[in-house]
Amino acid sequence: MIAELTIDLGAIRRNVARLAAFVAPAGYAAVVKANAYGHGLVPVAQALASDVAALCVYRADEAATLREAGIATPILILGPIDPAELHGACDPRTSIALWSDGPFLDDLRRTASASGDRFGVHAKIDTGVTRLGLDRDRASAVIANYLADPHLDVRGVFTHLAAAEELESEFTLLQLERFTRALGPLEGILASRGVVRHAAASAAAMLFPNLRLDLIRAGIATYGIWPSNETRAAVAGALELEPALRWTTKLVVVRAVEAGRSVGYGCSFHTSRASRIGVLPIGYAEGIPRALSGSGVALVAGRKAPFVGRICMNMCFIDVTDVPEAAPGTCVTLVGRDGDGSIDPNDVAEAAGTIGYELVARLPSEIPRRYVETETAAIAAARSIVSS
Repeated sequence: MIAELTIDLGAIRRNVARLAAFVAPAGYAAVVKANAYGHGLVPVAQALASDVAALCVYRADEAATLREAGIATPILILGPIDPAELHGACDPRTSIALWSDGPFLDDLRRTASASGDRFGVHAKIDTGVTRLGLDRDRASAVIANYLADPHLDVRGVFTHLAAAEELESEFTLLQLERFTRALGPLEGILASRGVVRHAAASAAAMLFPNLRLDLIRAGIATYGIWPSNETRAAVAGALELEPALRWTTKLVVVRAVEAGRSVGYGCSFHTSRASRIGVLPIGYAEGIPRALSGSGVALVAGRKAPFVGRICMNMCFIDVTDVPEAAPGTCVTLVGRDGDGSIDPNDVAEAAGTIGYELVARLPSEIPRRYVETETAAIAAARSIVSS
């Protein structure tokens, strides 16, 4: 096994419990798209199925996979759906995002008529991302038609925020104003039908109480990764998150090399001293950003070992000169804790010039994932008292 991801499902549950309490009384929808942000779609969804109001995916096939795994929790499909996939999405427990009154709506009606069921929908309004969503100036009229359509069951209305992670409150609050104004003519009927309103993802749920509405859609925070350093600083002391992922590999070779020796492709790195260079059996094909070439660190025996030379497709190099016990077979931690040291996904992402979201979402599905359950000392103590 050249690498392994260890996923702490207990940490994920605790993150959900803490954030759910933080945003109450708003409901909690856990976003498990992109293979649960690299953590594993089915195991994470199974772990959270009874703890959340809904699960959010991007694609129809993700929803189908969860249903095949026996998960009965309500699911919202956030992304576009090909008409050929509509039959599988016409399910009383599944909803789709809808932002059209064109030919796609006709496809929905035909599919609903053929199945004998109504489509559960969450109507999406564009308030500033300029991506998917109804034009806010005509949204109320279109949603009124959805509400009157016998083939549709309108369960939610929502929007997506553009700049909450950057603490851009002026534009974020403008988006809330646009959303509220667009729904104004429908306020009474939406309330009478129990239609939920949602706008906030992880960052906005933490930072903007008035944007929590009826439901939050928490993705990155579910996994214990902060949406941004700014977000983390803004809620310091008020909310704790636990990173749930540990990414490890092992040293294949440790080479003793003289000063001035080139290492890796392009001869872009030369040792400045007599060194011990460790070779790892993974590279950018296995998820290590090539931009980490010459930057970033791994942990060996709890100590930092810098990446040197260029990240190759399937191998890379670290300098273990200052870790004398490093040898072939020694564990190397790329993300997570090792002894007194730890590396956060955002630390790696920053060194690579990207964001934590991208780092974990692009972890290949073929990397083995091992699932563990841990509990905090407080929970363990409470269980001990109950059992005695």
